[in-house]
Amino acid sequence: MTRVLLASRSAQWVLLAAVAMWALAVAIGRRALEIDLSATFPPTKPAVVELCGVVTATLLAILTRPRFWEWDRIARGARPRAVAAAVAASVIGLSALCVPAVVPWLPAGASWTWVLANVLALGATVLLLTPLCNPLLAGAVTVVAWFAAAVTANLAPGVWLPLADYGVQSGRWAVAGALVVTAVLVHAGTCGKTSWAHRQFDAER
Repeated sequence: MTRVLLASRSAQWVLLAAVAMWALAVAIGRRALEIDLSATFPPTKPAVVELCGVVTATLLAILTRPRFWEWDRIARGARPRAVAAAVAASVIGLSALCVPAVVPWLPAGASWTWVLANVLALGATVLLLTPLCNPLLAGAVTVVAWFAAAVTANLAPGVWLPLADYGVQSGRWAVAGALVVTAVLVHAGTCGKTSWAHRQFDAER
């Protein structure tokens, strides 16, 4: 039964997609966007590897979208919910590995753990929203929130944000941990998606 549940989540394609995204992160992840909308404050430079993490989480969420959701919901026992929780945690973890993939090519002594916390938070946000809508919409909302946070950090650097930037370099680990736990619990509670999301986005018309 567990093997069937895992097969329904395209496990073999998930690893291939993750490796491809890690390679992309190595190629472009060391760069940073420069957001300079303020005449008073210095520019904000969100790391491109954070965007790689969001794209990875979105792609893996698409691949792991439960295809036998109706069966999972009516199945007795905790196995389908445990699989959904494990899949969510795995997708978040695989997405976050975009950051360590870039580390060997960073300058000696460069701080990067704060970026890891950001990517964990962003990946968890994608997975938290996915059961409530669909992966593409969840990823789009997360990208907009990521960009909005960067703009806010540029225009009002004194405002507390759930994502750290290169000027802070102290990861928001409590935020990241809370989002990861919440995302995993939501997947366990919904077996990967809600009834509303299934009707709106996945059910055959």
